[in-house]
Amino acid sequence: MTSVIARDATEADAELLLAWRNDPATRQASRSTDVIDPDSHRRWLRGVLAAPGRILLVLEEAGKPVGTVRFDDEGGREWEVSITLAPESRGRGLARPVLDAAERTLAARTDAVAVLAAVHEENAASAALFERAGYLEVAPPADGFRRLRKTLH
Repeated sequence: MTSVIARDATEADAELLLAWRNDPATRQASRSTDVIDPDSHRRWLRGVLAAPGRILLVLEEAGKPVGTVRFDDEGGREWEVSITLAPESRGRGLARPVLDAAERTLAARTDAVAVLAAVHEENAASAALFERAGYLEVAPPADGFRRLRKTLH
């Protein structure tokens, strides 16, 4: 089993996170498909790091960053998850360990009862990841995204 550790993202991660965010495959699966410029990204990152209703994690395997997960407080003890694997980490079976480590961190830090995921309808790999992790469809697709939910134990 792959050992993946979650740590809080910092401003020092800005360049790495921007590179992952601007990767064409990442953009294709995102709500916003635009390329993000460095200044806008730094402003966004500072805002996320300062927001009490957001958790931004960098996930590492053997000390090397392999992905990032962000949780946004949606109210009612539900948090929405967003996951990005580093391009060089894709296809290595890391998505599930990354998601699992992030969910454990969320559960340890909050009183979350559920996690929500919005998955692009054409992103079969992401849909399969969330379904294997116990997420169930909770609403018909809207705006090109499937809505899934997992109850935490």
